[in-house]
Amino acid sequence: MKKLFTAFAALGLFLSISTKSFAQIDTVANLPDADKLYGLSKFWEETSYNFAYFDHAHVNWDSTYRAYIPKILATKNTWQYYEVMEKFCALLKDGHTGIGFPGQLLTHKSRYKWIYIENFDKHFFVTDIPVQYKDQVPLGSELTTVDGVPAKEYAEKEIIPYISESTEHVLWNNAAYMMFYGTDSTRVWHLKLRTPKGKMIDYNYQFHTVRTQWVRRKFNTPYKAMDFKKIGDIGYVKLNTFGDDSLIYKFKAILPELYTCKGIILDIRDNGGGDTGIGAEILKYFTDKRLVGSTWRTRDNISAYRAWGTYAMRDTTKFEHLDDWHKKVVLSAKGNYWYKGDTMTFDNDIKVKKITCPLIVLTGNNTASAAEDFLVILDGLKPRATTMGQRTYGSTGQPMPIKLPGLDESRICTKRDTYPDGRDFVGIGVIPDIEIPRNVNDVIDGTDNVLDAAVKEMNKKIK
Repeated sequence: MKKLFTAFAALGLFLSISTKSFAQIDTVANLPDADKLYGLSKFWEETSYNFAYFDHAHVNWDSTYRAYIPKILATKNTWQYYEVMEKFCALLKDGHTGIGFPGQLLTHKSRYKWIYIENFDKHFFVTDIPVQYKDQVPLGSELTTVDGVPAKEYAEKEIIPYISESTEHVLWNNAAYMMFYGTDSTRVWHLKLRTPKGKMIDYNYQFHTVRTQWVRRKFNTPYKAMDFKKIGDIGYVKLNTFGDDSLIYKFKAILPELYTCKGIILDIRDNGGGDTGIGAEILKYFTDKRLVGSTWRTRDNISAYRAWGTYAMRDTTKFEHLDDWHKKVVLSAKGNYWYKGDTMTFDNDIKVKKITCPLIVLTGNNTASAAEDFLVILDGLKPRATTMGQRTYGSTGQPMPIKLPGLDESRICTKRDTYPDGRDFVGIGVIPDIEIPRNVNDVIDGTDNVLDAAVKEMNKKIK
């Protein structure tokens, strides 16, 4: 089931962001106050019992809920209710927990963004622009202010409070993507940018009602689950998903060519996950060992334990001498009693010739969910491979769907995944052996510094 819900959670996040950016919104519709209050209360309640990462959030959930009651009742329409719910949820700091978008507020009119901004270490750079503006706003220009406010400060005040993410780097990546959104289709943002040559320029940005042709993006390029090419004696395999069963057959088809390579680079930088088993199946061709992946746990709410633990906590003089049973019920009363699940394992039943040449795996901020599971398994095979690039998305788990008034399906992360030895990667990301920062010059020049570094590293290994 993991493959279904992790994929849906990622899809929900994308739809939430993209609809805010590209759709016109009905700001007249207004839910009854009772429905709004029920939505806030229901989300608070289900999260209180089921959310897996309160230690990452560092929030007093009960007092925060009380503080949000007047905020939710002060909203004037359904859209404002949604925004307050987003801010409430964002305090949990989890990428697999989110508020469903109010889809019924979408009008039939579309609007299109005519600028792409990306985050590079909390600096925002233009990575695509309509062809008619390429001379006015060169690729690689840095956004310095929005409506007179420094870009970083604007993001911290206007964008970040609405985003629930597990990791700091993904939080800022999404802030860049969502930099310009709102309900007013006529709004004009007054931007100041610094070009790659250091010149300061002004640019007034607004949404448009027609599509445009971009300098870099080619939307007619067919999607490929896998791509393969040879770079000299090195085989380069780009695995864009683990959500397509055909990937295994595509990989098997290139095995004869992979056997002739002196080194192999697997690129999962744009792999958002899917089915952990598909990634494990591919890894079996690179080792004879049994594969060991992540382990998991979830909060175990046993009502009688909570009741007994509540009574036990009244006599604090006995805390130093509690037996195992009393420790268990006290933990339950505190909401910190956990059911421990099995460690994910895969028998290596591949009988064909294995690939024994050096292996490098490329990772990035968009490497997520089942692709992170892939790296957790790979960690247990050290020193079979070297990982290079940026730390991964840092969010996985099992979202529980929840229906709230006026909103599409919301979700709460109920499952905590870790390395087999208990190390966290959610909230951190899987950190590669060799970290290579994102480079805006790759955007300007059309280069790939991570792949270039990987080829250089591989050539050292195969000399």
